[in-house]
Parts: sequence; C-alpha cells; structure tokens
Amino acid sequence: MTRKFIITSASLLAFSALSACGSTSVFDRERPDEFAVGRAAPLAVPADLSTLPTPQPGAGRPQEGDSKQAMLDAMFGAPKQ
Repeated sequence: MTRKFIITSASLLAFSALSACGSTSVFDRERPDEFAVGRAAPLAVPADLSTLPTPQPGAGRPQEGDSKQAMLDAMFGAPKQ
C-alpha cells in the first residue's frame, strides 16, 4: 500500500514538474519588447536660421507628431481603415 502510494505520488510530482515544459500556453503569444529602444530622428540644423517659422503660442511641436502616433500604434495597434 505505501509502495503504491509512493510510486503514484512520485509519478504525479514528475508529471506536474514536466507539465511546465510545454509550449502551448496563454503566455506564449507575441508581445512588443518593452526593453526595445527607439531611435530619434537626427538633429537637422538649417543653413539659414532666419528662414525658420515664428513659433505660435500653444501650437504643437511638428517633430513630435509622428513619434507620438508611432507610440500609440505600438501600444494599441494601428487604427482600422
């Protein structure tokens, strides 16, 4: 009786330990890499600084539009068209 119990419990322990080795799980889906580092666009200085537009109070920065949209697309997926 005890020998049968020991064999059964050892078998159950081995099966439960090896069940973690399977690859079909909820946790195997593709996700974005949270440690990936995005590169910023290189700094561009115009030849003549007097050709720059005058800043408008409260206006958004033109160089941030694409990176914010890219971040939102990466986090929530691109909008369906």
